[in-house]
Amino acid sequence: MDLEEIKSIDSQNMWELLNTFPEQWKEAVESTKNIDLTIDKERISNICFVGMGGSAIGADLIRSFCYDRCPFPIQVVRHYEIPCWVDENTLFIACSFSGNTEETLTALTSAREKGAQIIAVTAGGELMVKAAKEEFDYIKIPGGMPPRAALGYSFVPLYRIFQQLELVEERDGALKDTARFLSEQNDLLSDPGDNEALNLAEEINDTLPIVYSDATMMEPVNLRWRNQFAENAKTLAYGNTLPEMNHNEIVGWEQIVHLTGRLSVILLIDKEDNPRVQRRMEIVEELVEDQTASLHILKTRGQTRLARMFSLIQLADWTSLYLAVVSNVDPTPIAKIDLLKSKLA
Repeated sequence: MDLEEIKSIDSQNMWELLNTFPEQWKEAVESTKNIDLTIDKERISNICFVGMGGSAIGADLIRSFCYDRCPFPIQVVRHYEIPCWVDENTLFIACSFSGNTEETLTALTSAREKGAQIIAVTAGGELMVKAAKEEFDYIKIPGGMPPRAALGYSFVPLYRIFQQLELVEERDGALKDTARFLSEQNDLLSDPGDNEALNLAEEINDTLPIVYSDATMMEPVNLRWRNQFAENAKTLAYGNTLPEMNHNEIVGWEQIVHLTGRLSVILLIDKEDNPRVQRRMEIVEELVEDQTASLHILKTRGQTRLARMFSLIQLADWTSLYLAVVSNVDPTPIAKIDLLKSKLA
């Protein structure tokens, strides 16, 4: 594979968006280092994010990043309706890349009525108008790209918010270390001649990818893999988390003769996974390997927790791009989402 072959299929240059992601990350780190919030930290007793699709994955990542560190319960809502516990003691963070996501705007109205403290993260649209008119905090991020390609712009502001709230221990060192790691790994993954993501894409092509991971820090990384397969490669992917998968789904592998050779399993592993989950993952590998077309063990890399999370996210992004190309699918258009929105309108 070469760049010319990619460009002949990739009409809207998703390759370039992935290739410049390390620069996007650095830009986001620099532009948010002096954000000014009016939030009263003493009022916060819980945190509620609202968002959809690529706009919400950053919220999932910061929630999982702080899983064992944040003293407040955190929930990510992907719906029009918000939990009944949202009140004046809630920090409500609305994430919408376009600023026009109807579910997010509807949920925001309910949160305002309940007196929650609001922060918006958006590139513009109605959400930005509301923030200016109703005078709640907002962080404006660059637009002009698919939300799934703007994860640096959408995640780093959330990290900065949690820094100000003193809910993350790492300071700017983790952000800069992640920037360095992403740049180094990108040099390898962007080479269309031969790289890990391309090889993985070729091995799982024409199969249903099944992604397994621990249910804590790696859960949203798991979700990112499946979402990128869906949006970029236009193929279904399935996933689950451990240990829950061991209490039900593992039995479902007994009656899949009709799917033999059509399933690929991807195991996402981090060194901080619970030791018992690590052992469970080894056993799952033993139990399902003979029934898969291929099985892949992917371990996080990097020095910090943040770099490790994004090491596999970056690998997912490139793998989904190459899977699109080897399947002769343009990675950027999302025709069915556009059609669905037009029917709703």
